[in-house]
Amino acid sequence: MTFGLERITALDGTLIAIFVLPNFEKEGANFISEQAFPLQVGVGIYRQGAKITPHIHLRKESVISEIQEVVHIEKGRAIVDLYDTVGKYIKSIEAPMGTTMLFVAGGHGFRMLEDTKLLEVKQGPYSGKEKDKVMLE
Repeated sequence: MTFGLERITALDGTLIAIFVLPNFEKEGANFISEQAFPLQVGVGIYRQGAKITPHIHLRKESVISEIQEVVHIEKGRAIVDLYDTVGKYIKSIEAPMGTTMLFVAGGHGFRMLEDTKLLEVKQGPYSGKEKDKVMLE
C-alpha cells in the first residue's frame, strides 16, 4: 500500500476499489486508475507557482462496457461496504472527510456516521435504478 492509497481486491484478485485517503501527498500528477480503465482518475498535488499548461481534450468515440464510479466525501464520514462481482461481502472501510474512492468492479454501499456530503461521478447516461443496478439488499 502506498501511503494514503489503498487498493481493495476480491479473493480471486479482481480489483474492486481504490481509496485515496486524505493523507495522500505524493507531489505531481498521480493517476490512480489503470490506463485501460474506462474512467481515468488522478490526484494532482502541486507547489505554489506550479502550472498546468492550458489544453483542450480531443473528442473521440469510445465503447464503454463497464461502469466505474468515483465518490468523494466532501463533508462527514461514512463506512463503505465492499462486495465482489457476485455480491459477496469483502470488507468495510471507514472513510473520513476528504476520502476519494474509485469503484472499479463489484459492489459498494455506504453507512453514514454523521451528516455527509458526497460528490459522485460515473459514466452516463443513467437509465434509472431498475435498468442500471442490481441491489444487493
